[in-house]
Amino acid sequence: MQIKTVLLSLYHKDKIESLLKALKAKGAILYATTSTADHIKKLGYDVHQTEEITGISSMLEGRVKTLNTKLFAGILARKKKDNLEGIEVLFDMVVVDLYPFEEVFSQMKEPYEEEAKMIEKIDIGGISLIRAAAKNYSEVSVISDSEDYERIANEIDENNGEISLETNRYLAMKAFNRTVSYDSAISRYFSMITAQTDMPQQINIILKRESELRYGENPHQRGSLYSIHPESLRRDGLHSLKVFHGKEMSFNNYLDLEAALNIVKIFNEPTAAIIKHNNPCGVGTSETISEAYEYAYLSDPKSAYGGIVALNRECDKETADIMKTLFLEVIYAPDFTEEARETLMKKKNLRLVSGPLSRERELDFRNLSGSMLAQEKDSIYDSESLFQLVTEKEPTEKERKAMLFAWNVARNVKSNAIVIATLNRTFGIGGGQTARVDAVDIAVKKAGGMSAYTGGSAVASDGFFPFRDSIDAIYKAGIYAVIQPGGSVNDKEVIEACNEYQISMVFTNRRHFKH
Repeated sequence: MQIKTVLLSLYHKDKIESLLKALKAKGAILYATTSTADHIKKLGYDVHQTEEITGISSMLEGRVKTLNTKLFAGILARKKKDNLEGIEVLFDMVVVDLYPFEEVFSQMKEPYEEEAKMIEKIDIGGISLIRAAAKNYSEVSVISDSEDYERIANEIDENNGEISLETNRYLAMKAFNRTVSYDSAISRYFSMITAQTDMPQQINIILKRESELRYGENPHQRGSLYSIHPESLRRDGLHSLKVFHGKEMSFNNYLDLEAALNIVKIFNEPTAAIIKHNNPCGVGTSETISEAYEYAYLSDPKSAYGGIVALNRECDKETADIMKTLFLEVIYAPDFTEEARETLMKKKNLRLVSGPLSRERELDFRNLSGSMLAQEKDSIYDSESLFQLVTEKEPTEKERKAMLFAWNVARNVKSNAIVIATLNRTFGIGGGQTARVDAVDIAVKKAGGMSAYTGGSAVASDGFFPFRDSIDAIYKAGIYAVIQPGGSVNDKEVIEACNEYQISMVFTNRRHFKH
C-alpha cells in the first residue's frame, strides 16, 4: 500500500523527525492538528492543518479538534468499495500520540484533589483516530507507538513508499493494545475516586512483555517476563530491577528473587535471605549486612549452595568477599559499592541485580485453568501488642525477640511452615509438608543441635497446631518458646502440653499461609 496522505496528531513530538524525513522523500502530503503542525513547520517540513478539512482548528478550549465526520470518513473509507463522494482527503496513514494520562496518573499523589487535572488528560479524539485507522488496517497504517517511527521509516525507504499488509496488521494489533491499556488506566483511576473498599468489581489486567526468557520453569516451556499495567507505571516492580552482570535471569530466578525480596523488606535492620526453590534456607539480621549474610548462610550451608540471595542494604566489599566463596545464582541488593562490584563481577555467570525495594500494597494473582484468583498481597505488619500469652510460663526477652523474628520468616515459607530461630537468625526451616509434625521434624533435623540454643530459641508455625504431637517434638528438641496463630479445636490440649513442659506459647490470632 502506497503512503500518499498522512494525518498526525501528537502530544509528545520529539521523535517524529525520522518518520517525517522518510515521508517527505516519497512525496507524502501531511495534515496535522494545530500544535503538531506548528512543530512540523519548525522542523522545516510542509504541512496542512486539519482545519482545512474540518473548517475548525478547535472548540471548547481544545477539547474538540479531530472529532469530525469528514476527517473520520477519510480514514475509514474503503477506497475500492465505498462511495467516496464528499470525502475531500483520503488518508493512508494516521500517527497519534495520546494525552499522557498514564504518565500523570503515575505521578499523582491525591486522587480527589487532582481530579480536574486528571480528567483533562483523558484523550477522546486521539483514541478515536487510532481505533478508526486500526479498524481500516487493510487501507490505513496506524502508528500509536513512537518506538515504531524508525521501523516504519525504514520500510518506507526500502519499499518505495509502500507499507505491507503484514506490517499494517502488526500496527493495528499494537494500536488496539494501546487503546486497551490507556482505557485500563482511566478505569483504575475512577475505581480509586469512587472509594471502593471491597475487592474491585472488575480488574483489567494488561500485561506488557518486558523481556523474553530462555525458557520457562523447565527447558521445554517458553517463558517471558511481563509487567502488570497500570501497576507497571510504578518504577519499582520486579521487571524494573537492573540485572547489571552475569547470565540472563531465568523464570525460576525471578520466582526465587521475589520470595527473597518478600522476606528482607519486612525487616528494618540489615537483613539477608537465601532462597532455594521458592523457600528460604536461611535468614539473618544484624547491625551490619555482612554479618546478617553470615547468619543466613550458617542456618543451612549445604542448602545455600546455588541459592538466590537478597540483601536489604547496599552490598559492601566485606559482604562481597564472604559471598564470593560460595556458588550463588543471583545476588540482589538495593545497590553495590564499586569494590563489591569489582569483587563479584569476577564470577562471570553470577547474576547481580539492583534496584529499589517495593513496599507498596498490591494485588496478588494466581493463574488457574481459564480463571484467575486475586487477593490483597499479604504485606500487613503484625504488631506485638496484638500477641496473646496463653501459657503459664512467660517468654524471656530473648525468647520473645526470637519468636517475632521466627514469625516474620515463617510467613514467607510454604505451608505447612515451621521455623526455628534465635533473635537474629534461623536455625532450621521446614515447609511445604502435608502434616505439621513432619515440618517440625524437618526443621529440628535442619537445626541439628542448635535447636536447644541456650541464648533463647523459638519455634514459629504459620498455622495452628492441630495436635500436641508437634509440642512433644519441640520439647524433645530443647525449645521452650512457641509462636502460632491459635484457633484449633484442640488449642486447650496444645496449651496443656506446653504447660506440662514449661514451654511459653504466644497466639498471634492471625495466620499467614503461603501456598
